[in-house]
Amino acid sequence: MMRLPRLKVNESELRCRKLRGCIKNAQEIQGINTVKTAELTGIPVSTLYARLKNPDDFSVRELRDVFRVLKIPEKEKERIAREVI
Repeated sequence: MMRLPRLKVNESELRCRKLRGCIKNAQEIQGINTVKTAELTGIPVSTLYARLKNPDDFSVRELRDVFRVLKIPEKEKERIAREVI
């Protein structure tokens, strides 16, 4: 069986994965799924799913709303900003 070489994940994709993971983790902690997150933020469900698929497309306002609804603490927001932005 031929092994395919592993492709290195580029920096942009790594940042997207980190942000997506932070949001999914906060949803799990709060017991809120993506549909409920969309409802509480006022972001249309389809838009939120699209943003989670490609986090680079989040606007600052959308991220603020998501972080507020998911009760992400200031220190965590600062860490996310350092690692993702």
